[in-house]
Amino acid sequence: MDNVLYIYMEYVAGGTFLSLLKGSMPISNIGSITSIYEKYGPLPEKTIKVYAKQILAGLEYLHENEVIHRDIKGSNILIHKDGTVKLADFGCSTQLGRTVTGAGDPIQRGLKGSVPWMAPETANETGSGRRSDIWSFGCTVLEMATAQAPWSQYNCENPVTLMVKIALKDELPAIPDSLSEDLKDFIRVCLRRKPEERPQAKELLKHKFLADS
Repeated sequence: MDNVLYIYMEYVAGGTFLSLLKGSMPISNIGSITSIYEKYGPLPEKTIKVYAKQILAGLEYLHENEVIHRDIKGSNILIHKDGTVKLADFGCSTQLGRTVTGAGDPIQRGLKGSVPWMAPETANETGSGRRSDIWSFGCTVLEMATAQAPWSQYNCENPVTLMVKIALKDELPAIPDSLSEDLKDFIRVCLRRKPEERPQAKELLKHKFLADS
């Protein structure tokens, strides 16, 4: 047939992290990692380490190629049947602009992404960059550790009110005391409110939380 565009996409049988955490993924889809996920809910820290390292490797590749994702969250991370994770949904992604922040990083202006995972500089529209993805990644690690969206302490807030809190309040998503000190530190360095104080993906890969993964 003429004038027809066919788009072939990879089939990732395991579904998304969100479907895994919320228990809506058929257990047969998980393949070789079934034993790890016999029970739905928060992931064990040893599993978070493995997946966090893979996600960071993907972000490092994107950032080195001047691309920011701008919507990192559990529902945009797919799990292959062999346990490999893949970043998905690049609808908000963009090439980095030439404007630079005080940290010397290119930024893109505009309100893009999903509010609970959104970095403060994105919410207040001062510009998104590589470190905005790092904030969203930190929120995603928190999501894996709790099986809840970040800012769950405000689960009754509407998105606009929550966005104002993220943009203007000197506050962080709640981090459970039950997590190990290494994991709490790993999340906190991702969630530093000033983007220039957050590490790049390649720096985070050297964090002690990932040391034995």
